Amino acid sequence: MKVPFFISKRYLFSKKSRNIINLISGISIFVVACVTAAMICILSAFNGIESLVGTLFTTFDAEISISPERGKVFEVDEAILASIAAIPEAEKQSLILEDDVIVRYGGQPSVATIMGVDSNFKSITSVASMMRAGEYLLERNDMACAIPGLGIQSELGIPYDISEFPVMSVSAPIRGKKLSKYKEKALNTKPILVSGVFSVNAELDVKYLLTPLYFAQDLLGYNENTVSRVDVGLAPNSDTEDIKERLQLLLGDELKVETRYDKNSFIHQTNQTEKWATFVILTFILVIAAFNVMASLTMLIIEKKKDIFILKSIGMTDASIFSIFTWQGILINAVGALIGLVLGLLLCFLQIQFGLIELQGSIVDHYPMEVRLLDLLQIMGTVLGIGTVFSAVMVKYLVKRFRVG
Repeated sequence: MKVPFFISKRYLFSKKSRNIINLISGISIFVVACVTAAMICILSAFNGIESLVGTLFTTFDAEISISPERGKVFEVDEAILASIAAIPEAEKQSLILEDDVIVRYGGQPSVATIMGVDSNFKSITSVASMMRAGEYLLERNDMACAIPGLGIQSELGIPYDISEFPVMSVSAPIRGKKLSKYKEKALNTKPILVSGVFSVNAELDVKYLLTPLYFAQDLLGYNENTVSRVDVGLAPNSDTEDIKERLQLLLGDELKVETRYDKNSFIHQTNQTEKWATFVILTFILVIAAFNVMASLTMLIIEKKKDIFILKSIGMTDASIFSIFTWQGILINAVGALIGLVLGLLLCFLQIQFGLIELQGSIVDHYPMEVRLLDLLQIMGTVLGIGTVFSAVMVKYLVKRFRVG
């Protein structure tokens, strides 16, 4: 018996609708998963960059630094040392003197920043691990040794093989003598051995020249108590911000107490701004992706219009009908978010373990990644939150639009 045209047409439409609903739901899940995975990968990449930059720019920075509020140098007296010693977590301290100098090795002079450090500097920073040639040695047979950055070594033409301890000269203006009037006589010049070469990053490599503290004080015309700052090494797991506040209270307003983060705050703030600006852009993409869920719910409500009428006829409330379709939208977002979470973590793991994306000519072989739990919670909360809100709003609108609620 031939099936009436309108019956067969309705049957075919129902079958096509189911296929379309499944297709659109699958696309919605795919899009949500891709955006979630992208959020995880991109935020983890920013975390990796932040950690890498923090490591590079804090090689010469102890956890706490004490410097003058005004001027370049100050006198370290017993009161200052006693205030530092009053903090039990302050295990070590290093006296440091910095100023601009002129360095030479055979050819043309170059400008650098001398950093005179004492014996504790090595133990409260990671500078020793950044040696690229020679060794971290500030004295040899009672003679002062210098450790220039890789940029200074290259600019001056100092041999990379420094086993013979080449000699360079360091000059600093004599206070009270004008260079324009006295010329070379206005400079205090001293020879010094080169014991090693360090490399941190391009900026620091062309700037710093490490020497013993006493050498820098003598060259610059300061006494043994004059320094630019005091670096403080803390015990493991110390609360840096708390110690900073306690030290500032003890030392008064004449001295400034800073943490590593404070000294490099611009770098960290820039990275954080870029990170969350990218997160906001991806969130907008997620909002656009939510309209795929709207298309899926629209088809579903049209397909189930007759079923909804039957359910209402047997006593189901509008709230129950709303909740059914709302949970359908939430489920689509939740499945997409979970798939995206697994995919994002997998991509991060592969990048960390195998370095899929390499960096040519950089200080690291591959793009750094660092997954943080707080970021994962924020991403999942954002994805599920947007999915829930959009699903509730969409269902309420669609049910009223098609007059099925």
